[in-house]
Amino acid sequence: MPTELLTDARLRAAAPPPAGILELWDTKTSGLCFRVMPSGVRSWSFRYIPATGAKLRRATLGRYPQIGLADAREAAEALRARVRGGADPQAEWRAARDATRQSGVTLAFDALADLYLERYAKRRKASWKNDELYLRAHVRPAWGPRDAALITRQDATRLLFAIAEKAPVSANRVRSILMQVFAWAVDTGLLSETPMLGVKKPHKEGRGKTRTLRDDELRVLWQALDNAGLAAGTIAALRVLILLGQRPGEVAGMARDELVRLGDAREAAWEIPPERMKARRPHVVPLPPFARGLVEAAMASRNGTAGEGGFIFASRFADRQRLARHSLSQALRRVIDGLEAVGEDAEAVARLKADPPTPHDLRRTLASGLSRLGIPREDRQAVLAHVHDDVHAVYDRYERTREKRIALEAWERHVSAVLANAPGYNVLQLRRR
Repeated sequence: MPTELLTDARLRAAAPPPAGILELWDTKTSGLCFRVMPSGVRSWSFRYIPATGAKLRRATLGRYPQIGLADAREAAEALRARVRGGADPQAEWRAARDATRQSGVTLAFDALADLYLERYAKRRKASWKNDELYLRAHVRPAWGPRDAALITRQDATRLLFAIAEKAPVSANRVRSILMQVFAWAVDTGLLSETPMLGVKKPHKEGRGKTRTLRDDELRVLWQALDNAGLAAGTIAALRVLILLGQRPGEVAGMARDELVRLGDAREAAWEIPPERMKARRPHVVPLPPFARGLVEAAMASRNGTAGEGGFIFASRFADRQRLARHSLSQALRRVIDGLEAVGEDAEAVARLKADPPTPHDLRRTLASGLSRLGIPREDRQAVLAHVHDDVHAVYDRYERTREKRIALEAWERHVSAVLANAPGYNVLQLRRR
């Protein structure tokens, strides 16, 4: 069977065959196959020879694009390691499927959602908490006790339309999650079919977001955080997000054991473990002086304990150990809603209200700002932890920590200069807040 180095562009361009199955075999990961059916369904599988010496077998990994190229390669390598240890994934899957069918026990959607979160999402998705939140808020109340096998395409469509009436974008996100839930259930033999085939997005979204903050908007937003009535931990997290540009969920979950060498201004860093990263790779974020001061102040406000579980940014809810990702979105909306378009900042406030930024837009603002400051593309990508899925990335393991520190210090100097132009604002005092 011929192989080729699979790329995202190649996968997207693979057209469904008029008959039969189109199979693309990956050069980089032996045994990994991308399959395209005449119906347009695309999926991943892994071919292997079990330790028993039986003939070649195929294990299904899941559907594309729910499982991307990088995740498929990682899953294939994990299966290869299990096969070397004597496992037979296909035989295990068949045994689990047969046991489920013979039990005659119905599978409630709540139970299916729990299995999906524990056995799939938490193991493969850095954003699994978002899945958990969307399922809890929008799907479980409607479908919780229902037999998952009896949920129909019409049920899914009605549910999504009901969500879209109040939260159009959330309805699209719920659809994506449900497609993953049911596809995983089919692939693992828990269900025989998915009700999500042919279910369209209930809301048409615009093209990829491009919102970035201008300097005057950044200054207005930073100042407004002081008087918005937000919890101190939320304010600190939003400011650290502005200065470091990491993903909002990563910032919200910053923990004490992820911070290293805080006492050394030239070596202080935040080491994010792979299980909290989208690409499932560890990521080192240098802490320049301004950001380091904000983190230390947040820790000091919690008496140096960083709270139960060691989290840096406190939630305003006493029963939560850490700040929730969606709390940053809610806080940002609250800040912008409270702005008044008067005085010399009226134009900037008007733009903020007309096109309210999201926490992720703060990350994009840093990326664009680094570009304006002349930071090389490779260094910007390293700061953002963007992974390039090519052969070179396999060999080049240099972390670019020094370059990342230079880039973040340059951005911090720029932000400090922007804030220094604000009447009555002392940048040195800001670092101690």
